[in-house]
Amino acid sequence: MTNKGHDKELKNSPADAAISGLLDKVKIIARGPQGELFSRVLDTFLDMSEPEYFSPEDLADIQEGLDDLRQGRYLTLEEYRQGKRL
Repeated sequence: MTNKGHDKELKNSPADAAISGLLDKVKIIARGPQGELFSRVLDTFLDMSEPEYFSPEDLADIQEGLDDLRQGRYLTLEEYRQGKRL
């Protein structure tokens, strides 16, 4: 069930208006003579801003670290600074 009042509020929010204005500008540039270049720049920017995901190896290392903590296999920062090792 949708809260219609809430939906209307979102559609008229300042953020929505800003996004709409930005999309209008993007459309103008994309349709212009520099559209292809603009598209490549956006693709590059998107590639740089996508979140990095953990690899299976990363997840296994994280799980191993959590297991070590649960089983008491860790050093305090002070112990590490004193040169102690596991």
